[in-house]
Amino acid sequence: MRRLHFLLVLAVFVPLAFGCQDDQDAPNPDCKTAATIRDLTGFDGCGFVLELSNGQRLEPHGPLWQNYAKHDGERVTISYVSAPTPSICMVGEGVTLNCIQQMN
Repeated sequence: MRRLHFLLVLAVFVPLAFGCQDDQDAPNPDCKTAATIRDLTGFDGCGFVLELSNGQRLEPHGPLWQNYAKHDGERVTISYVSAPTPSICMVGEGVTLNCIQQMN
């Protein structure tokens, strides 16, 4: 009887353990806007910003941006919504990122 319980528990938990895959590195289909990370820390009140291919700059805010390891010149794809926020830097539109991923 014990063996049956053990096999039943195994039958339930093994698929759960191996069925959940980490999709962290999977491309997000919503991240379609190409951008380049720019380091503007030399300017008063500025930090890292995003520059779109048309030259428009964005000042991202929020947890995705705060937790992203930023590198000057890095190419990324993003999805964002406008989120006007007061800024000392004032080089671009304030936005909140929905996704950000490194461009391959």
